[in-house]
Amino acid sequence: MRSTLLLASAFCCLVSASPINFGAPNDFPNFKNLVPKATKTPFVESCGTPVQPAATTPLPPPTAGLKLYLIAVGRGTQNYTCADSTATSIPAAVGAVASLYNATCIAGGNPTIFNEIPPAALKVALPNIPQSLVPVGHHYFSNATTPTFDLGSYGFVHAKKVGTVPAPLPANVAWLKLEHETQGEIGTIAEIYRLNTAGGSPPANCSGMAAAFAVQYAAEYWFYS
Repeated sequence: MRSTLLLASAFCCLVSASPINFGAPNDFPNFKNLVPKATKTPFVESCGTPVQPAATTPLPPPTAGLKLYLIAVGRGTQNYTCADSTATSIPAAVGAVASLYNATCIAGGNPTIFNEIPPAALKVALPNIPQSLVPVGHHYFSNATTPTFDLGSYGFVHAKKVGTVPAPLPANVAWLKLEHETQGEIGTIAEIYRLNTAGGSPPANCSGMAAAFAVQYAAEYWFYS
């Protein structure tokens, strides 16, 4: 019971008196037009000393000189396609869509509770994430291969994958290290880690699957600048 109450308290820390409406997923790429440059001080400066979760097989560390800038919980879908619905076809990843919620101070103040948020968030059906949660931006793919993070006045970055390791549980999508691509970026975000994933992995093959389908997931995103 006590752990349940603590986890509920962690979610309460994400409550905002004036929640922001970021619009539908198809509108995500347009959000960066509302904030022409990154202007805000990172939350992490006043949120203790968060410790990044360790992967079973280590990912490359952050580049020397970078500092932790922001930590978010992402909740959305990993998206896949199938050439046909037979067991001989393998699902192909075609990107992801997720809303990002600021969780920096939870990570710094109570990392044990913070690391329970992704699996707990996975149990909240989309699109029923409480509107009172504090959104900090969106994650989507700007093309078939380019993960994009739109954090409003905290930055806008196109990224590329530079490291991947399996999640501890096979039902959970892989842990990643990403780094920025300079074209079109706003702000100073240089590297991003996707960690402590919950859900998101496709079935082993396409038997009985639709031509396009989505798998619910949640994850921690750690941003360095």
